[in-house]
Amino acid sequence: MSDFEREERAFRAALSRAADGFEPRELDIPGATEATDEVETTDEKAPVRRRTTWILAAAAAVLAVVGLGGVVANLQSNGGGDATTAASDEGAAEDSSGGAPKALSEQGEAAPEGTYTDRGRTDLPAPAEGMRWAVRYDIAFQVPEEWADATAPARPDCIAEPGDQWDTVPRTPYVANVTNQPVPMIACNETADRDFPAQFGTVPFSLWQPYVLVEKPEPNAAEPETGSWEHEGWLLTRVQIEDAYATILTGPGDDDVNAQIKGSLRTTPKDPYGCETASPLAEGDPVRPKTEPKTSALEGGVPESIAVCRYEPSSASLTGSREITGAAAAALVEAIRIAPARSGPNTPQNCAAGQPITAYVILRIFREEGAPRDVYVNYENCDDHGFFDGTTVRELTPAACRPVFAEEPVTIYSAQGDVARVCLS
Repeated sequence: MSDFEREERAFRAALSRAADGFEPRELDIPGATEATDEVETTDEKAPVRRRTTWILAAAAAVLAVVGLGGVVANLQSNGGGDATTAASDEGAAEDSSGGAPKALSEQGEAAPEGTYTDRGRTDLPAPAEGMRWAVRYDIAFQVPEEWADATAPARPDCIAEPGDQWDTVPRTPYVANVTNQPVPMIACNETADRDFPAQFGTVPFSLWQPYVLVEKPEPNAAEPETGSWEHEGWLLTRVQIEDAYATILTGPGDDDVNAQIKGSLRTTPKDPYGCETASPLAEGDPVRPKTEPKTSALEGGVPESIAVCRYEPSSASLTGSREITGAAAAALVEAIRIAPARSGPNTPQNCAAGQPITAYVILRIFREEGAPRDVYVNYENCDDHGFFDGTTVRELTPAACRPVFAEEPVTIYSAQGDVARVCLS
C-alpha cells in the first residue's frame, strides 16, 4: 500500500466518524522488562511454592499465564450478541456455514502445487502479488506483505485513552501472535470511545488497526460467534475452520482485502519455511524426539536455511515461525556447535516439580543434500534448558540463543531471569 493510499484511507476514516484525528506515534511493542521476583510462602508444614522470576510483557501485581485465547477473550462474543449489530442475519448465517472455507481434506482435492519445491515444500501455492503467507496452528492465510506480526494488547478493556500504560495496541496492520504472556487478573471496564458493536471487542475505536487473529478455544469454552459486522466502514468477519476460528478486521474501503484474506484460509501440514504445523513431539514434555538420531543435526554442509518453529504443547501445534538464511543460518549452526556441552542456565530451585512446559522451539536445518535435520530448544521452566542436536545437549548461550528469539512471531513471553538475560538482547 502506498503512502498516498494510507493517507487517503486515514482521511476517509476520520471523516466517517466525524472526530478529530489522533497523532500517530511509533509503536513501542511490549517486550521484556526487567526481571522481578515473586515470593510466596506458606507455613512450614505446607508445600512451599518456589520463587519464580518472570520476564513480563506488562507489569502487574497479580498475574495469570494464559494463551492468546485468554488474552483476547474480550474480543469474542459468546454468541448471544444483539442480532441488529450484524451486517445482516443472512450474511451471518452464510459466513457460519456455507461461506466458511473448507479444509483441504474436506474439499476432496490434493494440496495445491506451489513454488517451494526447492526444499520439498509443496503444501502452499505462491502467494498472490503483494501478499504473504502467515500460519498460526495449522491454519494458513494470506495477508498484505506490509502487515506485521505483533502481539495483541493483553487487556484492551483497561485502556482509558491512547498512550496510557495499558495501550500496547500495534500501530500498523498486523497478524496476532499466539502467546503465553502473563495477563493481569484485574477488573477493568473503561467505556470511553466504545460506542460500537460488542463483537468488535474493547479496543478504543481511535486505536483500531486491521488484523487477523486465529484462535483455538479452550475445551468446554463457549464457541466464538461467527458472522460479519460493520461499523463506520470497518468490516469484522469471523469464520470457523475445523477446530479454529479466524477473525479478520479491515478498515474503510478495504472490504476486498477482507474477502481476499478470508478466501485464502486453509489448513496445511507445513508452513512456507518447512515447519510442520502439527508438533513432531508428543505433548511437548520432555522436549526430545521419541527416536534419537545417530549423528548430530549440526553436522553436514553449510545450511541453506533454518526454519524457526515455535510450538505449544496444549494444542501440539505451530504457534509461530520464521526463517533464517545465508550467513546468519551458518553462524547460528556454528554458535550452537561451539556452545558448552551441558544443560543451562538452570534454576531448578525456582520451580515446583512437574510444572508444565508451555512453549518450545524446533530449529529445522535445510541443506542442499539430504533431509532436513532438527535441533530442539528448551527454554521454559527452570531446568533442562539447552539445544539438543540429537546426540548432545548444549547450553543456551547469547550467540546461539538470541538469533532464535530475535524477531516476531517467535519470541519469549515469559522465562526465568537467567534465561531471559541470555536469550533476549
